[in-house]
Amino acid sequence: MTCWGIYVHSPFCPYKCTYCDFDAGFRPGRLTGPYVAALCREVATTAALELQPEDLADSLYFGGGTPSLFSAEELRAVLRALTSAIPLVPGSEATIETIPEAVDRNKAEALRRLGFNRVSIGAETFNEQHLRGLGRTHSSASIDEAFGTLRLAGHGNINLDLIIGLPGQSAADWEENLDRAFLLRPEHISMYILEVHEETRLGREVKAGRVTLPEDEQVAAMYETLRHRAGQEGYLHYEISNFALPGFSSIHNLKYWSDQPYLGFGSSAHSYNLRERWRNRSTPSGYIRAVGHDGQAVEERSLADARSRYQEAIFLGLRKTEGIDLADFERRFGQDPTVSHSAEVADLIASELVVMEDRRLRLTARGLLLSNEVFVQFV
Repeated sequence: MTCWGIYVHSPFCPYKCTYCDFDAGFRPGRLTGPYVAALCREVATTAALELQPEDLADSLYFGGGTPSLFSAEELRAVLRALTSAIPLVPGSEATIETIPEAVDRNKAEALRRLGFNRVSIGAETFNEQHLRGLGRTHSSASIDEAFGTLRLAGHGNINLDLIIGLPGQSAADWEENLDRAFLLRPEHISMYILEVHEETRLGREVKAGRVTLPEDEQVAAMYETLRHRAGQEGYLHYEISNFALPGFSSIHNLKYWSDQPYLGFGSSAHSYNLRERWRNRSTPSGYIRAVGHDGQAVEERSLADARSRYQEAIFLGLRKTEGIDLADFERRFGQDPTVSHSAEVADLIASELVVMEDRRLRLTARGLLLSNEVFVQFV
């Protein structure tokens, strides 16, 4: 029996953020119905090819894009297709992403009725000027309103997404963000350091000198402030970018960091069955056409050979602040990374980027800030 994580991708969003390089920003409209139909067909086809009768799923994640823009009827159709193909373990985590302006009382209640027991709000920042600079249309007040509406509808597991390193963001701005976030007391906070891609509007503005980003040292200081404040507020820092109240770590995302299998449906979605990885076509129209023709929309496949699985398991495992249980790791992969990469590990320990304690290898506080420099040593 395999216990899968299930991811469903929505490419639809009411706007295109200035930093976004995803294949999103397609407004819900004429493509929505065909897209939902394609999702349902892809689920059935993939289930017939990949799943065994005894297989189950223990996490479900609707991401994007803004999947909460789907109507309740569209969401119900996809959920029905999924649960018909692969039963969900009772009490499984079921997450849906949303933006503040997409939440009203009817939507919040509908999501509860549909079985979503975790909602992730793309807040990004409580600073009005920074929101405008990102191309977002919501206000800081609408974040509070959406959060309150979800609470009134009975949602007891809410995540807030926040971004560090925004153009013009100061230490005081970041402290104010944290004040506002902790006042709401979400069960989970996901922090993202802004990545600037050349092909985005923000990337072009930075290249032209019209926008200035905080220095790396400022970003590092803001990250340390978050770690300190979160600890004071009772949040567990369980992964480089994720903080949760006890019992509210993301079950679905932990699958990615723990070498567990998952199936992705929709345009751009990725899947992994411990033997192969595959990726779907990126554009919604191309995805719909491919599913209509073949029942699937796989654009690229690659073997997950023993070496690549081993390497990925090291750096994904190190993303978790508890690090790697070396005895368990050796049982699973037949090798101990402190032996196979003994010289690299010794250098990382000497540089105070990793530490080995009680047969666990984990990042230090400094290593969390310089994690990419650590990961590259195992590739």
